[in-house]
Amino acid sequence: MKKIDFIIVGQGLAGSILALELLKQNKTVLVIDNADMSQSSRVAAGIYNPIVFKRLTQSWMADKTLPVMFDFFKGTEKLFGIKLIHQTKIARVFASKQEEILWKKKAVNELSEFIDAEIHSAKDEYKFLNNDYGFVTEAGFVDVPRFLDSTKEYLMKSASFLKETFNYDDVVIKEDKIHYQNFVCDKLIFCEGHLATKNPFFQNLKFKPAKGEVLTIYCEALKTNSIINKDFFILPLPEAHCFKVGATYNWLDLTDATSDEAKNTLVEKINSVVPFPYKIINQQAGVRPATIDRRPIIGMHPTHKNIGTFNGFGTKAVMLAPYFAKHFCNFIFLNQELFLDVDVKRFYA
Repeated sequence: MKKIDFIIVGQGLAGSILALELLKQNKTVLVIDNADMSQSSRVAAGIYNPIVFKRLTQSWMADKTLPVMFDFFKGTEKLFGIKLIHQTKIARVFASKQEEILWKKKAVNELSEFIDAEIHSAKDEYKFLNNDYGFVTEAGFVDVPRFLDSTKEYLMKSASFLKETFNYDDVVIKEDKIHYQNFVCDKLIFCEGHLATKNPFFQNLKFKPAKGEVLTIYCEALKTNSIINKDFFILPLPEAHCFKVGATYNWLDLTDATSDEAKNTLVEKINSVVPFPYKIINQQAGVRPATIDRRPIIGMHPTHKNIGTFNGFGTKAVMLAPYFAKHFCNFIFLNQELFLDVDVKRFYA
């Protein structure tokens, strides 16, 4: 049997980030993944945004997670020799005068670190908009597909990646070790996204998965270096004249199949903002691993101490997962307590 420190199940954003963090800790890893099982991370726009627009408040722990996110992806860019993180403003299109007033108030108080107090007229940079807008200055996106592909290639070079569907029945728990097929490891960590709902070791976890669909459009006349947000997003991609648009929410259909209903919804939203001709070049769907309390789920099984989970990051994965990968490693290697908000124990109390 081949001895390794960690087996990680799932090579989405959470599994990839945790694997790279463990490698930094000089641990050996084996990542097991079948990308055909879930497309959630590849569909994700990878936007990082420290603001919750609905309430105009700071996103949970944004002041702490953003610096760690930058360090992680900048370090990963250097490791892989590629560009991953794209810093760009978000142009928030206001729905009402009241939102403008609240924006100006918060921009000089609790949100001054993240947003600009200046209100821009639709006559300014974006002449095609019907409403005024303000800028989130500390925002951008991560090229998630490129990150996942590069991480997989990096793992494969050191024989640390296994492409297959994980078989729970092959797990054998022996004292302080976990046996899986021809491998033996110290710890088995599940990073399966919404597929965790089928995990027999963690049936207590309370997920609330939500399917999301996005479109990629081609529009030569649309000129913007910023992400446009008006209760949906228009994200300029590195490819010329290409934009990702999304996203929808569906809590009933939890498949990766695209739908005409979602396409029509997004087209209607695009048409409400973009007056230029465009072409749809792609449609994607994925199921977000959202949790019932909107917090990640991290920690070790209450009975099987060598089996853990690192999951539930939802739409905020690029911003949260690097911070909590470090937090999880501090828990494992330094015996530091996990935050109660994220500790898996909350579902076993």
